[in-house]
Amino acid sequence: MTIWFTTAYKELLTKRSSLNDLKEQLRFHEGLYAKARDGPDGRSAKGMVETSRMLCREATKSYNRILHKPMNRVPALLMGFRAVNEENK
Repeated sequence: MTIWFTTAYKELLTKRSSLNDLKEQLRFHEGLYAKARDGPDGRSAKGMVETSRMLCREATKSYNRILHKPMNRVPALLMGFRAVNEENK
């Protein structure tokens, strides 16, 4: 049972950390886009924001898939891991 919970914890924590890093990167790119929006680099900055959003959506889907795997449901619930809403990046 300990191995089960430890394995689930490591897998979920890794995915959640990756998702948090991507969310931070998205915020960073949104800030850069806000500054460069009307300048010559606006189009490039917008592309980076869109790429970051796509990566965040995919990471969110991946995290939620791992969270809802039958082997992870009970440990995730008991250890406080919750599903992430794609709209609330």
